[in-house]
Amino acid sequence: MPETTELYLLNGHAFDGEFAKLGVFDSFDRFRHVLLLSVGLVKLDLTIADAAATGIMESDSELLLHKVCGAARRLTRASAASVAIVGDHGNVDDIATAGLDELAARDFWGSLVRHGDHPARAVLERGTVVHGVNPGGNPTAIHLPPSHPPVHSYLFVPVASPSHVYGCLGIVEKAETEAFSVEDIEVGSSLGALAGVAYENVRRAAHVQAQEKNTDVVLSATRTAVLYYDLDSPWVDVSRSTAELFGLSPDVRRVKPEDLLKRVHPDDAPLVRAAVAKAIGDCSEFAVEFRHAVGEEQVRWLHFRGRVVSNEPGQPWRMFALVTDVTPQYQLGLQLGRWQRMDALSQIARGLAHDLNNLLTPIVGYGRFALESISDPSQRHDMEAIVKAADRAAALTKQLLAFSRRHTVAATVLDLNGLIGDMTSTLRATLGTGIDLLTSLTAAVPYVRADRSQLEQVIMALVANAADAVRIPGQIRVATKTVDVDESTAGLFSGLNPGAYVVLSVVDNGSGMTEATKARLFEPFFTTKPRGRAAGLGLATVYGIIIQSGGGIQVESKVGRGSTFTVYLPREHAPSPAAYQHVEPPPALDAPTVLLVEDDDAVRELIRRFLERAGYHVVEAATAVDAVTLFDYMTSVDVLLTDISIPGGSGFALSQTLVERRPSLRVLFMSAYADASDLAAVAERGAALLEKPFSAEALLSKVRETLSGRDRIGSRSLLGNDKKPSSLH
Repeated sequence: MPETTELYLLNGHAFDGEFAKLGVFDSFDRFRHVLLLSVGLVKLDLTIADAAATGIMESDSELLLHKVCGAARRLTRASAASVAIVGDHGNVDDIATAGLDELAARDFWGSLVRHGDHPARAVLERGTVVHGVNPGGNPTAIHLPPSHPPVHSYLFVPVASPSHVYGCLGIVEKAETEAFSVEDIEVGSSLGALAGVAYENVRRAAHVQAQEKNTDVVLSATRTAVLYYDLDSPWVDVSRSTAELFGLSPDVRRVKPEDLLKRVHPDDAPLVRAAVAKAIGDCSEFAVEFRHAVGEEQVRWLHFRGRVVSNEPGQPWRMFALVTDVTPQYQLGLQLGRWQRMDALSQIARGLAHDLNNLLTPIVGYGRFALESISDPSQRHDMEAIVKAADRAAALTKQLLAFSRRHTVAATVLDLNGLIGDMTSTLRATLGTGIDLLTSLTAAVPYVRADRSQLEQVIMALVANAADAVRIPGQIRVATKTVDVDESTAGLFSGLNPGAYVVLSVVDNGSGMTEATKARLFEPFFTTKPRGRAAGLGLATVYGIIIQSGGGIQVESKVGRGSTFTVYLPREHAPSPAAYQHVEPPPALDAPTVLLVEDDDAVRELIRRFLERAGYHVVEAATAVDAVTLFDYMTSVDVLLTDISIPGGSGFALSQTLVERRPSLRVLFMSAYADASDLAAVAERGAALLEKPFSAEALLSKVRETLSGRDRIGSRSLLGNDKKPSSLH
């Protein structure tokens, strides 16, 4: 062996595959010691690296510390070694041993916290190495239990990274000699430094892993995928949530771009390709929505947005993107659009019904006048046909008003089961042979508040609609149940509030509907039946009645799998008392005077004729201002008969002004349509409402009721709650 020896070592892991010069030595023992130490450190380093590669470090720091203890014991030829990791608050968090009883190790490291004279305290407080000898070998001198074998030498080194001391590595009882050598101290220090860096990496890896898990939870909960794509790579790196969103294997973290594009709806794929290509060409942001087919039938809407960034030369380099499932928002937008469209259509229907009612009132009225004077059979037949057609048109306007939720109803508390039971025989007769009608009614009495005739119309229309879709032999099931609707369910309906509801469902095994048909199902005049077979108002009327009753309606249907119409109606807990039957008084002997206020000339003239034929005195006005002027000159007025909507003000304001001047005045309102606020205003004033078109009999009956005091406004407040007097004069 020459006087000096140079030692080189190939360490592929630590030195990136290059030979590293470890030193120049002047003795063989020194050479041998450093060689063994280097090989041992490399083995330990590679062991830790392998542990990290297999994921052990990320999940098991205890295994890492045990490897350090074993290496320290072997390389220094000591009888025992132990590592303690001390937390920020001075508590011993982790302990590992080699050649030392674990209970003894815990007692030893526990005394480090309790006793200020512990030999390893300087290691934690100052990060220095502590070593020495223990003459006599008494273990208690260095805070080991008395039962421990004698310890004549000890070495304590910090387990530390360059930035933080995590704990202490203790090595005791050097074999064959009384003290640890300088080389042993170097070995221990190297092991402590290596363990400190590795432990810090373990903590960081655990922290990163926890953050990744939290991120995965958030991304999964929000149904959002994260994509990273190096443009020169054949792979796209994806988050765990991407697998859930696109139906990939749960372990997939890399996927080819074309595999993702395969999951885009064929009609939307060109749009996605164009948006991404433009962003790559411009190094810009992009945003596009596309459909993603899940299974055979379900389609989800995804929002794809991201940015393409460039490298230092300015060339497109990498794409960062998010893909978010926006199906709930899209469905909500569709539903909102339907609600808005239905509301707009209801306003149109309301206006149309108003005009039709004003036109039909004189047609029906004069037609009946004509019938009284026609004796020729053929002419009478023609006039009867005219009146009958006008009556059908009047019924049509009622359907329009029901759709627009403006039809006046006589709501009472009804037993829905009882109503269905009363209708069952009629429904079966309507269906005829070949279609079975089944009922499944809840045991609890399902009370609802509704207009009986309208609710019958709803059930009849839904069953008739189901019958049109069913092929013979077929089946229709009518069912009821009671449910409590929460906020999330209520949000699926327009105007539905959380609470207790009765559910009416009509289920058929017919042909089902497409999504396009479902989208327009409740629109007025929409029908899938052949032209001339239906007016298209059946389901539109159902929709209006249900909404007016404070409920909601939902349709589920698939082509070839039938349809289910589900109606929600607010649940009541007690039936209404029987209505009081009033006996009509005989007409007054003295002819009363009626102040008639109506802006439509034809309607006003017809009403005047109705009243005068019955013996009433009539004074006419076309506007509110004219009515006030005439009223001031009249010495006697018994009844104010006014339309709710009149030029120069409203019928309510006019009645308020006139009753203030003459409290004995009685008021009867009329309207071609009346909304909920109008009905409330009429009820608040204790008055009655007459809907157009009306017959002479209906008009005269209401006038007699008003005169008799059944509907009298003078004794009640005209101002309502906190309302100021009208400005009419």
